[in-house]
Amino acid sequence: MRRPIIFSGTTEGRTLSEKLTASGIAHIVCVATEYGELVMEPSELADVRTGRMTALEMYDLMKFEADKVFDATHPYAADVSHNILTACLAADKEYVRILRDTDSDLFHEDADIHDFKNADDCAKALSETEGNILLTTGSKELSIYAADEDIRSRLYARVLPSHESISLCEEAGLNGKHIIAMQGPFSMETDLALIRQFDIQTLVTKSSGTAGGAPDKVRAAARAGIPVYMIGRPSEETGLSVNEALAQYFSIRSHMTVELVGIGPGGKDLLTLDASDAISSADILFGAPRMLNGYEGRKVYPFYRAEDIIPVLEKEIPERAAVLLSGDTGFYSGAEKLAPALRKWAYESGIKCEIRIHPGISSFAYLAAKAGVSYQDAELVSIHGCSDDGRATSGLVNSVGYNGKTFVLLSGTDDVKLMGDLLVKNGLSDVSIILGYQLSYPEEIVGMIRAEDCGKVTEPGLYTAIVINDNPKTKAVLPVIRDEEMIRGKVPMTKENIRHLSVLKLDLTEGASVYDIGSGTGSVACEIAAQSSSISVYAIEKKEEACRLIEQNAAKFGLSKIKIIHGTAPEAFGGLEPPTHAFIGGSSGELRDILIALSNKGGKVRVVINAVSLETIAEIQRVLKDFETDDLSVEQISVSKARELGSYHLMTAENPVLIVSFMLGGRS
Repeated sequence: MRRPIIFSGTTEGRTLSEKLTASGIAHIVCVATEYGELVMEPSELADVRTGRMTALEMYDLMKFEADKVFDATHPYAADVSHNILTACLAADKEYVRILRDTDSDLFHEDADIHDFKNADDCAKALSETEGNILLTTGSKELSIYAADEDIRSRLYARVLPSHESISLCEEAGLNGKHIIAMQGPFSMETDLALIRQFDIQTLVTKSSGTAGGAPDKVRAAARAGIPVYMIGRPSEETGLSVNEALAQYFSIRSHMTVELVGIGPGGKDLLTLDASDAISSADILFGAPRMLNGYEGRKVYPFYRAEDIIPVLEKEIPERAAVLLSGDTGFYSGAEKLAPALRKWAYESGIKCEIRIHPGISSFAYLAAKAGVSYQDAELVSIHGCSDDGRATSGLVNSVGYNGKTFVLLSGTDDVKLMGDLLVKNGLSDVSIILGYQLSYPEEIVGMIRAEDCGKVTEPGLYTAIVINDNPKTKAVLPVIRDEEMIRGKVPMTKENIRHLSVLKLDLTEGASVYDIGSGTGSVACEIAAQSSSISVYAIEKKEEACRLIEQNAAKFGLSKIKIIHGTAPEAFGGLEPPTHAFIGGSSGELRDILIALSNKGGKVRVVINAVSLETIAEIQRVLKDFETDDLSVEQISVSKARELGSYHLMTAENPVLIVSFMLGGRS
């Protein structure tokens, strides 16, 4: 039996469940904790599932049991909402976001409100205050405030009376009367009584609306004459109220079908019968202007982006619409973003919209047939519109260097020139390029060209290429870079034996974001980036000479995904994406601050530290006592290399190096 599913844990979720029950509708309610189940109104129609779920687990539940999904999770649970939406799109289920009313107009006019973007900013401001603090934001971010010993001594945290919440308080260093375990909702009188009982001088809350009790907290603080430190919502949300969602559930206002049609290279004689039928039966057509040629007399719109298509669909409300997309819908196609965007719009707007995807003949398949070659043994890459994407250009160089055949999806002449420049720059000028121009159109040309002549291609239009490399390199099972391959200068460098083991201890994953702190020549950054083009590497180095060397080495190995950050850690971390991994080759005595900054970036970080001096080893031992770490490993490696002395070869020892690796959590 398919039923509506509510992802709850909020007042809105409970209200929605109660109203569905009152209407006699069986439904599923998902809550993260046992406490969330405890506060639910018992009902035979409400099947309550308890426990945190991954996106895959959500998908498994939705695929076979859901007819519609209501996301009534907390406004601050952005990751949970993202997982719910991802699972909905994968399972092709209707998604509705239930919004919480902020009721900001209910705030007391005499209130002294200080707004903060996040908990980190609020904690910094609290360090400048005096007197006791009442924290009403829950237990999940408690460690951010409790990290400061002065704040912790003045902190009174009001949390849910659950084992999980109280455990988090104790882990943060709170105990006894500093833990106020109570279940809401709370009145203004209750808030005021707590303020007076504990001599509170500052109240901290989130902008959580009436359901979260924010107006009553503000009124209580105003009456007590104390300031309110308020943390705003992470972002503006779109969605429906509980009543609007129910109205939408009981009455779907319209139905339409949107066909996403792969038209192949472009010529109408290459349309599949399925694609041709979808186009001929559509009331309106969308697509890039060149794709709409020949459909005169039809209602056409030269749009292919969701933000342009959706207003037309809302105005026209056609029974059937078709969006024409070049090539095949499954390979670097606009369908990848368009389909989920249209589904999301339909879910939020209450429109019953069926999305159908029709594959087309890819330009690769067409060009392979024209050139008389197969492509089951070829690499397929795209730099179409990716001129500034280091991952795409690195992928091209690696694919051509290590494969006999590489099919390259291009756009115009700029991409053709970029391809040629990359190949010549990276020592691949002797490859052969089969270049296809305006495939399937009357002006079609398929010919052979050399890499150094790509810059001479000036005719505007669409291009696709097959790069033939008769002498591809054999790819190492484990990519390694030798010391003698690095451009060294006078800058210190992590030697290859140490480097290889250190990179191994990082436990790198696809899509990782890595900080190489104290990068030197960039040897570690290059070693990491060489493992996969999906890894982003930030080489952080304070010396200008070293930054120039990193740039030269990255260019030498074609590793354009390395971003060079000229600055001192941890100040240089500002503005960078959160790391998943970090290598610390040099800390300049700032190890504690570096680890604090890494942990404050959010999420766990795999850290590897190299130490040579006794002072650094002592500092590591001292600093790690203040942090939560998992999977701690300490290894010492000593390397000796042979050198010639007359007719003899003597072993010369290098300095022993300590390699420390661990998963970094928060501060202990």
